[in-house]
Amino acid sequence: MTGSGKRKEAPTGGGGAQQAKKKKAGGNAGKWKTPHQMAKTASSQESSLQAGEPGIWVTCARHQESKAAREIGVLFAEYADKMYGIKGVHDAEKKEGGEDEEDDIEAAIKKEVEALNANRKGTDGGHNMTPLKMNVDCLMFVKTKPPIDPVAFVKRIVVDAKSASETGQMKCRYVNRLTPVSVTGKATEQGLEAIAREALAPFFDLSGKRAGLGNSTESAAKPATETEGGNEAADTKANEAGIEKKPSNEAAQPTEKGFTFAIRPSVRNNSSLKRDAVINTIAGLINDERHKVNLTSPDKVILVDVYQKVCGISVVDGDWEELKRYNLTELYGQGQGSKEKEKAKAKEEGGVDGKDGNVHLS
Repeated sequence: MTGSGKRKEAPTGGGGAQQAKKKKAGGNAGKWKTPHQMAKTASSQESSLQAGEPGIWVTCARHQESKAAREIGVLFAEYADKMYGIKGVHDAEKKEGGEDEEDDIEAAIKKEVEALNANRKGTDGGHNMTPLKMNVDCLMFVKTKPPIDPVAFVKRIVVDAKSASETGQMKCRYVNRLTPVSVTGKATEQGLEAIAREALAPFFDLSGKRAGLGNSTESAAKPATETEGGNEAADTKANEAGIEKKPSNEAAQPTEKGFTFAIRPSVRNNSSLKRDAVINTIAGLINDERHKVNLTSPDKVILVDVYQKVCGISVVDGDWEELKRYNLTELYGQGQGSKEKEKAKAKEEGGVDGKDGNVHLS
């Protein structure tokens, strides 16, 4: 009886707690992972947008994401070859009977940009562009790696699009706007300030607002990152933002010219960073005595894109508005309009042959 009673007693000591702890941990917590599990984890991180990854936002026509993905793949492959010599074999096979309606947008983009993943001239092979599918309609993101500079890359594409005056030169029917992102970080106030300092440093004096501070020439001459304790504070904010701080000897210095600027924020699927807070945070970093705000014809436009937990910034030239905010559809339409005006003007001056449609000056 005594032995039977002992067997029925509940376990004592720490054994029960340890057993409960094991059950709570579950899964692979604290355990060795197989190569397949590690590869699956890495693939999941690779296919999601993380802080610290530059790239290009792509918007497209609604319900045309797959077609836009194929177009952007062909377009980016062409310009990667033109600008950086990144060559690859592009699968140009066309299916008869219309375009393939592919439901997996991410797979469609990957199929088209695989040419960008070939060996680069003079460098080791690697993925220069990685397409991502967003859980938002009409939106895609393509991560970039050196030597591709998102700002220069997109600028070349849109400038060429503006000069396209014939229908045959249109490279995209479903892609709308391209937005380059130079630096990304966490979508918090600290993260925003940290990446803003990194992105704006080559163009602006980041000593903060100076209006009404008196004649303190010493404080006005020194940027915030050069003042006492400034480097330590900048390093701390960079770490909190999830971005890698550049060594001080590699930090770009602001140019001598006092650029005028405008800030253009875009916030998607994020409720923590408000539009006004974004503008005030960035404007507060810039020396307003040297750099003036100009909303109509600025020298530089600061693009800020907030998506879920990630915030990205880039600085583009002041012709951003003239280039239809880098909207390919509008640029192609502008080129068509210019061509039609030229034909109409030529017709008035010299006449058009109805047989061949060519202009014949009298």
